[in-house]
Amino acid sequence: MAGVKRPSDGQPSTAKRSRPNKEEQDIIPKDQLEAMEKVELIAHILKLQTQILSAARAPPSPPATPGLSEEEVYGKASKARELMEKGHKSQMKWKPSCKTSGARFSYSGVVAYAQVFQRMFRLPADWKKKQLQFGTAEFQHTTRTNISTSIRFGHLNITGKNVTVRWDANDLTFTVTGSYGL
Repeated sequence: MAGVKRPSDGQPSTAKRSRPNKEEQDIIPKDQLEAMEKVELIAHILKLQTQILSAARAPPSPPATPGLSEEEVYGKASKARELMEKGHKSQMKWKPSCKTSGARFSYSGVVAYAQVFQRMFRLPADWKKKQLQFGTAEFQHTTRTNISTSIRFGHLNITGKNVTVRWDANDLTFTVTGSYGL
């Protein structure tokens, strides 16, 4: 008979019992330890000693971030800087808002290490903030880029007062936003 429930007898079902995890099985209350015989206590102590030794012999976990040499950091920062510059230039297209320097650009990038981001924007190693702002000329000087795109009768450049850089240390991503125009 499909769709008909079996009548309950009022007793809770014991079909699924939760198993105590292994750590709970190893913990023995004080009163039970006092009631154990000497042979049982010795067996328990030996078991605990083997667990401690096996944990001590386990290979150490690898470091969270391996150290990079200065040349590797410089190379990765140069590559990320070139990609950022190409990304900005690809977004710089003629729009009517370019006449008033109101066209916006936004570039999101990912780096493998925080040191690369710090090197890209010439930040100290202990820098922990999430956002920074550069003036337009300061941004181009700091990143050693000249972001400019030629159009039919002129050039589009980064204008506006500030270029904002947001940093997400958890995901190792950064976003650069600003405005451009004639």
